[in-house]
Amino acid sequence: MRRLTKAIDDPRDEVRSRSTGLSVTRYLDPAELAQERETIFRKRPLVIAHASELEAPGDFVTARMGEVPILVTRAQDGVVRAFVNACRHRGARLVDAERGCKKLLTCPYHAWTYKTDGSLFRIPHEEAFDTLDHDSLALAPLATEVRHGFVWVQLEGEIDVSEFLGSTLDDDFEAFGLADHRMLAQTTRTTPANWKLVMDAFAEGYHLESLHSESLARFFLPLAVLDDCHPHIRQMGARKSLLEVKSDESRWDVRRHTTVFYDLFPNTVLVFHPHWLSALTMVPLAVDGVSVTHRMLAPDIEYDDGTKEKLDKSFRHIDEQVFEKEDLHIAASIQSTLASGANTRVLLGGLEEGMRLFHAARDRALAEG
Repeated sequence: MRRLTKAIDDPRDEVRSRSTGLSVTRYLDPAELAQERETIFRKRPLVIAHASELEAPGDFVTARMGEVPILVTRAQDGVVRAFVNACRHRGARLVDAERGCKKLLTCPYHAWTYKTDGSLFRIPHEEAFDTLDHDSLALAPLATEVRHGFVWVQLEGEIDVSEFLGSTLDDDFEAFGLADHRMLAQTTRTTPANWKLVMDAFAEGYHLESLHSESLARFFLPLAVLDDCHPHIRQMGARKSLLEVKSDESRWDVRRHTTVFYDLFPNTVLVFHPHWLSALTMVPLAVDGVSVTHRMLAPDIEYDDGTKEKLDKSFRHIDEQVFEKEDLHIAASIQSTLASGANTRVLLGGLEEGMRLFHAARDRALAEG
């Protein structure tokens, strides 16, 4: 916040003139998407759900990441686990619903049945098989960790979310008390755009005064500071109310006077509003298609009806106007022109540093893949 208040008067330490470019092929080439799925998305912790979606034993949610259908459950022992959502007999999906609660998971094809901890429970007419090792036929597990209220899943290798986040972000999320939040609302949309175009929208604030002129611009100054927490990014934007208190640190309030953004590599964004936060995850469906899930998270306390109504109104404004009609719409607009040949490179200036850092992290991850 000290850096931010200093930049209000003199932005030179935070914003430098520079011009760089990115080839448009990164948004158009199916081979690059395949490489991203194989390297970036398989070998890093990914936010799949929020723990509050799995409150009771038997609760489950499903997701998909590339070729891997994911099933996350809370078993009878209270532990959250993730599996490949495929029966070990013939491979049919065990669960088609996005969420629900089941004591047992039964395959719709031949009724092989599993407990919510993934263990094989029952095989109809088991005598028809020569020998079966029940342990080896348990659901295929995926590395899972619950941290800061989120359910993280890693498709390959061992998972360590704290190490992945790094001490700066791990400490920040602890200080924000994210583990004590719960999900109050959720939407999922598909947009005809490359997943990175949606991440781009949250990596820079250069577009605030133009794209969000009718929705957000009246609340904010056209200024942000950022930290490279490779491969993640931390940003802080200034609300206009900061002008009233910038000379008196005793009156500073991070949530009231700023908006903090975290771009969690590769595909999650956290946006801290005054009383709640947006958690967005982008799942690539195709080179020109992305599924965007927006979760509303707030402290796990009792809210009276008036507060609930205000929170709901705030969420609908951010979700339907800012995200859907502005951010997602512009991402689809960009995708629709990229193959035209009008631009071979995407030009980035000094106010788009976060976007440059995100793509640098992506390129490095592919090179290390």
